[in-house]
Amino acid sequence: MPRSELMHETSRDEIIRRLRDPAFVLANVLPAEAFVQGRIPGSLSLPVADIPQRALQVLPDLSADITVYCGGPT
Repeated sequence: MPRSELMHETSRDEIIRRLRDPAFVLANVLPAEAFVQGRIPGSLSLPVADIPQRALQVLPDLSADITVYCGGPT
């Protein structure tokens, strides 16, 4: 399946609805300092700079429904 078919924008409402779903993973890719200052409860910290070294550790099930966020609208 082409990568473009695997990626799509997820709405705020969908994230809120899915937060309690065990098949849903929410990864925060902001720097660790920003994660500590404020985050969506239940999200996992995986800063962009750490993805190559930590992705398989933080996201062991790559077949899961993974949503990545890096902040809000500006």
